[in-house]
Amino acid sequence: MIIAIDGPACSGKSTLAVLTAQKLNIHFLNTGMIFRAIAYYLNANKVDINDESKISKMLEICEIDVEFKDGKQIVYVEGKDSSEFLALPEISHLASEYSKLNSVREKVKDIQHKFAEKYDLVVEGRDIGTEVFPNAKYKFYIKADLDTRALRRYTTLKEKDTNITLNQVKEDLKVRDYEDSHRKISPLKKADDAIVIDTSKDTISESLDKILSCIRR
Repeated sequence: MIIAIDGPACSGKSTLAVLTAQKLNIHFLNTGMIFRAIAYYLNANKVDINDESKISKMLEICEIDVEFKDGKQIVYVEGKDSSEFLALPEISHLASEYSKLNSVREKVKDIQHKFAEKYDLVVEGRDIGTEVFPNAKYKFYIKADLDTRALRRYTTLKEKDTNITLNQVKEDLKVRDYEDSHRKISPLKKADDAIVIDTSKDTISESLDKILSCIRR
């Protein structure tokens, strides 16, 4: 069973995906960690981000495996636990850039499909229900209005950057929304058969109940 959860940044999809998996006692597959593991591998091998031909060849021979240990997702790169590198800001930034490449997205999709052959999963992203698992048993599209999402993001960021403003965060989200929905490869969009969950006015608990009720029904 695959539960696909898509939506824009700060809509609450990641939190809801984790909680849904916990409630159903199945795995939550963190796709972002896989993208960051690939970015770490390519960066460590000094592959030019503009050399997609070289990137494609490197990804053909690169071994990336995902395992769960004590409820924690571990991504192995060439047999080594990559956890300590995946949280580095530079790796996160590179992952965002590499994710725009078709060869990288195909590699991630292949890893996701292999993992899905072994486990029931909750998977979240921006193209899970449309591109990665179009035949998922359950599909949800999580959304919230821009003001709500900006406030959520601002509340998190201001703890680290006291100079950041709510308006700045809002404008950044506008740009990100546009880029996500207009990119050539796997743009953000709602699958035709996805159930829409609007988290603008609901608590996380209320939104989670809506998802679970749809699944259990």
